[in-house]
Amino acid sequence: MPGNRQLKNRTAVDPPDGGWGWVVALAGSGILASTFGIIHSSGVFFVPWREQFVGASAAEVALVSTMVMGITNLAAPISSGLGGKFGFRPVIMAGGVLAAAGFCLSRFATHISHLYITVGCLVGFGSSLSVTNILVCLGRYFTTKRLRANSISTLGGSLGAFAFPPLFQLLIDEYGTKGALLIAGGIILHVVPLGALVRPIHLKAEATSITNSRKQPVFPDDNTLSVEIQDKGSHGCFYGCSIRKRFLSVLDVSLLKEPSLLIFLISVGFVASNRQASNIYLIPRAKFLGIDDYPAAFLMSIAGILGMFGRGIAGVLPEWERYRRIDQYGTVAVAMGFTMMLVPLAVSYGSMVAYSVVIGLLFGALIPLTITTVSDLVEIERLPSAMGLRMFVQGVATLAGPAVSGALRDVTGSYDATFLLGGACVLFGGLIPFSLHMRVFTQYKVKQTNKQTKEDIMDDTGMVDTAALNDNEPAPPDRPMIVTKETSL
Repeated sequence: MPGNRQLKNRTAVDPPDGGWGWVVALAGSGILASTFGIIHSSGVFFVPWREQFVGASAAEVALVSTMVMGITNLAAPISSGLGGKFGFRPVIMAGGVLAAAGFCLSRFATHISHLYITVGCLVGFGSSLSVTNILVCLGRYFTTKRLRANSISTLGGSLGAFAFPPLFQLLIDEYGTKGALLIAGGIILHVVPLGALVRPIHLKAEATSITNSRKQPVFPDDNTLSVEIQDKGSHGCFYGCSIRKRFLSVLDVSLLKEPSLLIFLISVGFVASNRQASNIYLIPRAKFLGIDDYPAAFLMSIAGILGMFGRGIAGVLPEWERYRRIDQYGTVAVAMGFTMMLVPLAVSYGSMVAYSVVIGLLFGALIPLTITTVSDLVEIERLPSAMGLRMFVQGVATLAGPAVSGALRDVTGSYDATFLLGGACVLFGGLIPFSLHMRVFTQYKVKQTNKQTKEDIMDDTGMVDTAALNDNEPAPPDRPMIVTKETSL
């Protein structure tokens, strides 16, 4: 095949941990600003949508924001599979076009259910195509500097959450809800040129040398994750088998047999189920308590700008022997859940501002720590599968949590119950990772004991005293639960 001749000349490299990777990180920052920044600002549309679609309950309106975030995560396995098949760059760009189309079509909605299709499905799936693949790309470009790169990339989400709420409030006042949605489509369309900056990279860890009929090594294309090329004189088996194998590899459920990843995914599910409560209900709650539109919208801007500081702080956090990334993630989640449960005490605008400051810092730190933790728990060649599973779990939890909290709002007539429930779920999810820490600490103690035992059975010449060795019971196998890329246990 002509393409094989070009593939043979490709040079496989290790993750550069810099170089063009920083451009990809900056592009990711813009992509997340245009996607998550807008999604996190959806609380501005909550009250206008209830006024526009008369009779829509709080749960029905909240379902729009729930669906867009849920589908963004639920479609992650499919998105990473499409990125592996067609290349990360074109799939990211296609996601921008699809999300922009969803916002533009929303201006024609005459019923709240129409937004479930345009905003929920189209914008959600388009955002998934862009976000999932840019995060996977960062995991391929970086190893030891991965947390810093993820912090830079996710910084865009906070920047968008800071800038867009007052902007959309102004656009709603000037052009109405439909005009604001149309402009939102133009903003998210910027994902297309940003996605063009994602330069393909060919990694040694993923370069599978498969011998064709002439026993010549063929490497996978730069834009793909992994492919097996079998030159049998026809293309039918190549395309049919490669698509099937690629999607089976992306939906690698065998990862669920890894105890560390499984426990982490359970934690992610509880945290993701209600961590969006502030994005959805903070502004409506402020208006419910009599705060004017622009000051209420500015609460999310405060959380957004503090989120940038939170991401920056997370990016420079060191990793200690007994306090690893997953422990840092758990600590931040616990603090975030506890803070959310204090919302009923925030009845003045000043106390709401204080809440926005704290929740912004914690939410900003939580995002890069979550991404980096899942990257540390698996090998780089299994990262797309693990990332897809993580986002799938987040999607299921995101669809369920806000719907329940919205129903609580309708039943109780207050937003306090939503924050109490949300805070309890996030707090419990944050406590789960510490079970991993205890297992790692136990393994660390076993290793230290084995080391001391080895020293005890050495004689003065440095040789092993076999008599002493026989007197000692065999040490248990050293199989740590977590093997990170940045450090080893």
